[in-house]
Amino acid sequence: MEKMRMESMDIVAQNVENIGNLFPDCITEARDENGKIQKVVDRDRLMQKFSHKIIGGVQRNIMSLLG
Repeated sequence: MEKMRMESMDIVAQNVENIGNLFPDCITEARDENGKIQKVVDRDRLMQKFSHKIIGGVQRNIMSLLG
């Protein structure tokens, strides 16, 4: 029987990896608060990919259903 790991998944790192797989030119490196280099998403480059499909400001109509 396989033992369960008792640690949380790093969801942010997984999301950065997934974005990097789809848009490799939107990933860059930056130092975190401890000085360690990590992969990060270049928000401006990613936004340019969707610039004609993004709604900003007050124009949003969001409907969420809880349950």
